[in-house]
Amino acid sequence: MGGIRMDNRNDGLWQGGPWEQPSPAFPDPPAVRIPRAVSRRPVLRVRRRRRWPWFLGLVSLISVICLSVILMKYQLPRRFSGYFPPIGENYSPQDEEYDTSPPSIPRWETGTGVTVSLEPAPEDVLDYVQIYELVSPSTVSIESVTSKGYSAGTGVILTEDGYLITNAHVVAGAFRVRVLLHDNRALSASLVGFDAAEDLAVLKVDAQGLTPASFGDSNTLRIGEPVAALGDPLGYRATITNGIISALDREVEVDGIKMTLIQTSAAINFGNSGGPLLNQYGQVMGINTIKIVTDDGSAEGLGFAIPSRRVKYVADRLLAGEEVRAGVFGFMGYDRAAPEGGVQVTSVERNSDAWTKGLQAGDVIVAANGQPVTGMKDLVRLKLSLGAGDTVALTYLRDGERYTVDVELIEA
Repeated sequence: MGGIRMDNRNDGLWQGGPWEQPSPAFPDPPAVRIPRAVSRRPVLRVRRRRRWPWFLGLVSLISVICLSVILMKYQLPRRFSGYFPPIGENYSPQDEEYDTSPPSIPRWETGTGVTVSLEPAPEDVLDYVQIYELVSPSTVSIESVTSKGYSAGTGVILTEDGYLITNAHVVAGAFRVRVLLHDNRALSASLVGFDAAEDLAVLKVDAQGLTPASFGDSNTLRIGEPVAALGDPLGYRATITNGIISALDREVEVDGIKMTLIQTSAAINFGNSGGPLLNQYGQVMGINTIKIVTDDGSAEGLGFAIPSRRVKYVADRLLAGEEVRAGVFGFMGYDRAAPEGGVQVTSVERNSDAWTKGLQAGDVIVAANGQPVTGMKDLVRLKLSLGAGDTVALTYLRDGERYTVDVELIEA
């Protein structure tokens, strides 16, 4: 990405290359305010074409031919045969459009009963050495072959028999996908499920005895908590970087797609896509997906991950062969400035179930599914585990009276 000038084109959210949104309309807090010179990029590592002066191209061609002869003599027997380049080569970030369609690879059956489990945190806090040793066997390298070249990212092992989770943009548009395990075995992958809007995909490789990662509950994260990112930045396999939770419940919107993400200062670069964001117990708390960069390179430590709560909701439906339908409550509100807190409703959409059930501007929501609501963040986090058609019991106050209604989320 260094030194690449971007045009004013909005390439879309999951196209695997530089993309930006000129003159965005920024939502109310906690949305991220991003100036014109800033772009948000999927952290996918890809190969692209460069333009060189003709004499540099000639010199490069001669150098490549000589180097190729040396590599063929000494390294070719160790290379994986097929269309794939060796995992670990460095590719520059792509500045072209990237496909958002599902990969055209073999499909794996759904409805097998596999789900994502969110486990409670263990008692013992780990240092970064222990985290790396614990989780690196559960992290894989993923390479895809598309009509535009090769792309590479990272994945997380879900089950011992080969189910994997990664970003959708890592495998989008691919006609072959290869997974490199911790023990250097290279296996072809099949597709279980894919959702470009959620930027999540589930893959399956034919293997047994793998080491699954442990997924934790992202709702337990606190701002300032230490975390680590593990993946293949710029092709450097199994790289760990450390940082903290910079913010929670960040709303990032590009090209009409809004996601609620974890913000972290842990270094996330091209190739980290689909890799785990880990807490101090070695649990996967999120799947790394995008970073914010600037044309002049002044932005640092602005990476984002999909919370594990959302990962579970989406992955469980992909594994079951069900449609993923993002849902919203159908009303707007703000945190109530009162000791007891709550969310004061400011407007209600007429086509929503909230309107049908009688919710009005001025109502103060104080509980959802029996749990206290102190502010919008509580409703935002609850929505991570829900989709369109799911029902929430909302308790609200109006003129000193307390009411409870079951409100169905509408499609976003």
